[in-house]
Amino acid sequence: MAALVRAAGRALLGCAAPLLRAQRSLSSGSGALCGPVRPGLPVPLSSPLAGLTRPIRIREPKKRKQVDRWTEKRALFGVYDNVGILGGFQLHPKQLIVGPTWLRGWRGNELQRCIRKKKMVGNRMFMEDYHKLNKRIRYLYKRFNRTGKHR
Repeated sequence: MAALVRAAGRALLGCAAPLLRAQRSLSSGSGALCGPVRPGLPVPLSSPLAGLTRPIRIREPKKRKQVDRWTEKRALFGVYDNVGILGGFQLHPKQLIVGPTWLRGWRGNELQRCIRKKKMVGNRMFMEDYHKLNKRIRYLYKRFNRTGKHR
């Protein structure tokens, strides 16, 4: 008898049975965006109104680094600024820089520096050093053309 009732019920419901099963989801079938709703509460768990307490992480401020204010670089900063005033503008501060001739008073990236070195002293370099410089220029040229903001 029970089997007949079950069979009759299945025949009557037919295609409505899957729809009834689909409505028993956690989101109550209304497509709530906030997450599942707990039975008995009108607000979802993800809402701040649900009353769930979360541990709040308080970050401490960063500790200050001890900086040596009298390093050579800091102590000599701006030491040649008054050369023009005291020297009657005979010397430019660029001429007081010691270093390679192709770098005095010039700025640029590594590729530009290597090209400048090759132009200025390439004819006086040893063959091995000249070859290494050319290899470096080729590598940097490929790298600068493939990546970076200068493309």
